[in-house]
Amino acid sequence: MDLKNITRAFTIGSTPPFPFETHRMIQLRRAWPILLGLLLASCLSTQTSQAQQPDITPQAQYVLSLSDVDMVGTAYEDGQLGPIVPQPDTLSVFDPQQAEAVATIPASNSVASPPSVLAVSPDGQFAAVIETLEPRPEGATTLEELEQAEGNMLRIFSLNDPTAPEFVSEVEVPVRPQAVHFNGAGDLLAVVGLSSENGMTLIPFNDGQLSQPQTFPMELTERSDLPFDPAHSVRFHPTADIVAINFTLRNQVIFFQIDRSVSGEVTDVEQWGNIVATNRFPFMGRFTSDGRYYITSELMWGPDVPRFYGYRGQGTLTTIAVAPLETPSDAAQHQLVAVTSGGFQSETLAISDDGTLLAISNMRTTGLPIESDLFDPEASVSLYAINQETGELTKQDEVGFEALLPQGLAFDPSNQLLYVGVSEYFNDDAAPLKGSVEVWRIDSGSLERTDIRYRAPRGVHVVKVLR
Repeated sequence: MDLKNITRAFTIGSTPPFPFETHRMIQLRRAWPILLGLLLASCLSTQTSQAQQPDITPQAQYVLSLSDVDMVGTAYEDGQLGPIVPQPDTLSVFDPQQAEAVATIPASNSVASPPSVLAVSPDGQFAAVIETLEPRPEGATTLEELEQAEGNMLRIFSLNDPTAPEFVSEVEVPVRPQAVHFNGAGDLLAVVGLSSENGMTLIPFNDGQLSQPQTFPMELTERSDLPFDPAHSVRFHPTADIVAINFTLRNQVIFFQIDRSVSGEVTDVEQWGNIVATNRFPFMGRFTSDGRYYITSELMWGPDVPRFYGYRGQGTLTTIAVAPLETPSDAAQHQLVAVTSGGFQSETLAISDDGTLLAISNMRTTGLPIESDLFDPEASVSLYAINQETGELTKQDEVGFEALLPQGLAFDPSNQLLYVGVSEYFNDDAAPLKGSVEVWRIDSGSLERTDIRYRAPRGVHVVKVLR
């Protein structure tokens, strides 16, 4: 199958099993299409929590957002990139006490990837950005044309002074990278890509400078039944050179151990313990802060789903208990300990610093054209409690809100605020800053959407905090 012909779209013609179903918005739109904008705004005020100003002082020093301006959200459905905007892809830096960005810097990236293309070093001094697709070619108007500009760069930006970020270094990595992450020591980066045949690329890192990348094969069993074989998520264990990689069409998580010489140079990569089977399409994974658990969000996509990315119902969340670090590779036994109902197109997952809370943002069908019978203007954010003894997740709240394809989540270090990335809003006249990071309050297991928004260029899809 030609990957460029796989459109990230939804099938038209049947009613989706919405997690909290309401068609009032759609019915009103059909009855009075000329008043759609006003009706959306009116219904929003009755269907979401009342905006509240948080009475909590953010503990984040700064909040980062990454914007891809090259395409509108509906491009996945109709293939049209939409109007050109006057700014480049942008890394924005916000002081939580101020509404406007304190700094911005061009940083080429693509939303046609998981929300894992931005990583921050453990000391908060550097940001790494991978370029999945290059900037929109001159004259390009379609998603197919954009996808021909495949990227292969990893770039480092200094955040030594967050109010004046600087580009400091770059290296080539295998084509169309999908995820990047720093290890706990901050001296190594890992990158995986759209094809597992690209292997896992490890890049030594020291004081902003990248050394020669090393790519290691992952030695997977060949699967002729798969149209392609992506690795969409890579995460280091918080305290060890152990890497978890999500293989989304294999429905598997595999852990790898990185071997080093006495001098610290990477010498080999080997599988650490057993392969863990998950539900369908484990798009994103995160370790809890103590490294005991690895939790994935499954989107239920696949080659036997209509239009491939067309599943329109609820996903799942899977908790894996990670083997003790001292266990040898051939004896490590990871265990699937809990499966919980997840979100609806929940590409983004975040875990609080204390390991007690998990949040997902659910895009739902907000990316469909308004004319579609399945269009719903409401996305949502869901909050779960993590049982630190068992790894089980308990859903505490879900709040709907009007937004186009929200991606990117980060907990404030206080664990009482949540930063929610929004690609765009409907009927928004805030051009050119059509994206944003919203501030949500967490109170005794409940989510409250405040009226605080840090405005950014359209296409916000990753959010990070500097502690």
